[in-house]
Amino acid sequence: MSSLVVTTSRNPDAQARGQAQNWAQRLDCRDVPRRQRSLAALVADEQVSGVLVVAGKQQPVYYEPARSLEYFFHPNMAKVRIHNLKTDRGDPMITAMKLGRGDSVLDCTLGRGSDAIVASWVVEEPGKVVGVEQMPVLAELSAHGLATYEISPHDIAAAMRRIEVHHADYQDFLRESSHRSFDVVYFDPIFDQPIEASRAMAPLRAIANDRPVAIGALEQARRVATRAVVIKQRRGSDYWQTLPFEAEIVAGGSSRIEYGVITPGS
Repeated sequence: MSSLVVTTSRNPDAQARGQAQNWAQRLDCRDVPRRQRSLAALVADEQVSGVLVVAGKQQPVYYEPARSLEYFFHPNMAKVRIHNLKTDRGDPMITAMKLGRGDSVLDCTLGRGSDAIVASWVVEEPGKVVGVEQMPVLAELSAHGLATYEISPHDIAAAMRRIEVHHADYQDFLRESSHRSFDVVYFDPIFDQPIEASRAMAPLRAIANDRPVAIGALEQARRVATRAVVIKQRRGSDYWQTLPFEAEIVAGGSSRIEYGVITPGS
């Protein structure tokens, strides 16, 4: 049985009811009437842990009342990072990837999609960014948000619309990907120690897959990439010492994160 249900606001119109039914199909779960129940009461009544609330033109919101969790799609810092690129301030992820127009990127840990948006803006057309997300509700909210979220200027919205989203385990996706099919394969795993200032990331951390990147997945990534496999970590992480491959570390100024760049395999 699914661990979540879909519902609407307390007084939905016909459009909201239809959207709730569509979302229930996307998530392979039940669509239940809200009536006048609080979300905590609804979750308890339906014996699930979470509920996706659909409310017309607004982005759907996922709640887990027991954890005081509220999650919805937002491009986070993507707009600021793109502004930095436009004003020649750079971006350490783009530097690590050596990314340019026409390149292709496989983002194995799509999450909210912020990194994928920045990459998509850089590669433009005919470049390509594919995002893979294992957690169903996160994958579907990101796919919907990237396709519908209203943002200006137009070039950022266009970059969002170009991202191709797959709900899949990235290990399976990598195994099924062709040899040298992407210029860059990218991982942004959930840090084992969160950066305290990143409070906006707390809901994402709560629902995302928190497993570290396995060596087997990196070996597959090295087969799939033509230029580099890039992994994001907290600055000063000892993760690099656990790898059987050498990683070139790229950090950005006073940033509290760093990127390890691994060359493709033979």
